[in-house]
Amino acid sequence: MRVFITGGSGAGKSAFAESTAQKLGGRLVYVATMPVVSEEDKKKVERHHQLRAGKGFTTLERPGRLDNLPDDGETLLIECISTYTANLMFNPENAPSDAADAKYWTSTIKKELSPILDRKGNTIFVSLEITSDGTTYSKETENYKEVLTAINRHLVQSCDAAFEVVCGIPVRIKGELPC
Repeated sequence: MRVFITGGSGAGKSAFAESTAQKLGGRLVYVATMPVVSEEDKKKVERHHQLRAGKGFTTLERPGRLDNLPDDGETLLIECISTYTANLMFNPENAPSDAADAKYWTSTIKKELSPILDRKGNTIFVSLEITSDGTTYSKETENYKEVLTAINRHLVQSCDAAFEVVCGIPVRIKGELPC
């Protein structure tokens, strides 16, 4: 089963995703996409580790590409697609000459996610909802928002179920959970 979970920062996406993963069962693998570059990042990672303690997750730190993920029937929880997208788009080592091109990044990220969408086990994708504040940002940030929106839309279409977590309450967008 493939599940997409979105919501604003601090909305409760992680807790809902972890609970969903536990209900789906199997070997639980948490795929962390956040690069740790500051003390604040270290604290956030440690907080997430503490919140997952005792829940049966093995953690894979993947601040770069999401290739070579386990594919033996595990339940993967990938947190989060918005960070993964930013990692690719804003890393000078990854940026081609047309890095500002939203179509390039949308196509590239869709290709990278394709094997994950085709894997045998359950996959839960967590991503931020960042477009509802009505604010216009720099060209670079607007480009990121365009790419993330396209990727989130692609994942919702590709997943069996999708939810938006609002104030800790999961609101069903599409499909049902089997548990």
